[in-house]
Amino acid sequence: MSSSRSIKRKKDREAQKKAKKAADKVGQAISRMPTSCDECGTNFDKNDKQALDGWRIAVYDEGPVHLVCPDCVPEDIASKDE
Repeated sequence: MSSSRSIKRKKDREAQKKAKKAADKVGQAISRMPTSCDECGTNFDKNDKQALDGWRIAVYDEGPVHLVCPDCVPEDIASKDE
């Protein structure tokens, strides 16, 4: 086996490991996601396709995850999406 092929395979394996770790972090963040609005307590229905577009989620580096319903989204943030 040529050395260039083994170097390429090693880089590919490292890239796969990094991608898997990133996917695991996203999965963990989703599992920690709240089930109701942090502002008013309205329940979040994951099966409602229209609700998925209106709700806002914020994931911070320190770990907390915030979920906000369309009624509680601040006006300045809501106007950016339109």
